[in-house]
Amino acid sequence: MLKQSVINKIMDKASEINKACKLQCRDFKIMFLPKYENTLILRWITIDISNEDNPIQLYDYEYFNTIGISQRCPIFLSIQEEINDFNLNLKVLHHQDFAIDHKL
Repeated sequence: MLKQSVINKIMDKASEINKACKLQCRDFKIMFLPKYENTLILRWITIDISNEDNPIQLYDYEYFNTIGISQRCPIFLSIQEEINDFNLNLKVLHHQDFAIDHKL
């Protein structure tokens, strides 16, 4: 279970990301991988709706240590098997749709 202070630090960063996002950013999740127990992962969806007939949805990630401090060194995945393992084994610790509501 995450401490509320860690959630607040990471979601404060999510709020900054949301404000700077020129596209639609939503569905913020704080996640972890059992394989990388000292790393928290903020994942969100970025949606490019510049072409209404063909919106593009992407996952973006930022990495944090266990006390909520942003890490400059992301998890490096070099082969498809590692990428699949990463995506299949992510566990959600905290979820909220929009970054602006984390202190409500």
